[in-house]
Amino acid sequence: MVTLLIIGPAGSGKSTLTKSFGKWLEHEGKTVNYVSLDPGAEVLPFTPSFDVRSMVKVEELMLKEGLGPNGALIRAAEIIEERFAEVLEEVSSLSPDFLLVDTPGQMEIFLFRTLGPKLASSLRDRTVSVFLIDPVLMKKPNDFVVLKMLGLVVELRLGIPSIEVVNKCDLLNVDSVRIIEDLTKMDMEGLSGSLAEELRRIIDKLEKKKRTLMVSAVKGTGFLDLYKAIGEAFCACGDMT
Repeated sequence: MVTLLIIGPAGSGKSTLTKSFGKWLEHEGKTVNYVSLDPGAEVLPFTPSFDVRSMVKVEELMLKEGLGPNGALIRAAEIIEERFAEVLEEVSSLSPDFLLVDTPGQMEIFLFRTLGPKLASSLRDRTVSVFLIDPVLMKKPNDFVVLKMLGLVVELRLGIPSIEVVNKCDLLNVDSVRIIEDLTKMDMEGLSGSLAEELRRIIDKLEKKKRTLMVSAVKGTGFLDLYKAIGEAFCACGDMT
């Protein structure tokens, strides 16, 4: 079984990608289960085999404890962490070819608290994170450097292989494509540009020789490349068998 932890900033298309890539895998003859770990989700585009909202919902916490949205998210994360053994039992009971885990909309809830690292280290078989980059957040080369650094943080924090994916690639303009294809040719001016250039050099040293994938969850493009990258994360040949 391969478990994919779908991670990214709010609005990057995690739930949509979970649904679309899952459907693509099913069309390829793979069995797929879905897990939602987002206690603040209002509507899901897929039917989860386990939904953390069966344990805690952000809206209910806001009413019950008089919390705002952010406070309720943090409180929900605390409750999930307290009941982690139950979450792990539910998730571990599933055994499809691919298990797609849609993580919370606010990625810091999953990544920087204990939930993400504990789950990543507790799951059996092969686990990989899919880090989504939202092109809406990428207006200049400096922005892409920051997002790539965040991708490295994801891999460091979770301790598992990470695949870097630009979702919504159908929204990319020519300049954005040029930035992604070769960041070394971009002019990064001023103090922030100098810092970004230094960070780019660090990224080149630390990041494995892996490509940034271009995917559109809405149009269903790039999924074959994503599937191959998942195989490459575990073996040089990319063979999933």
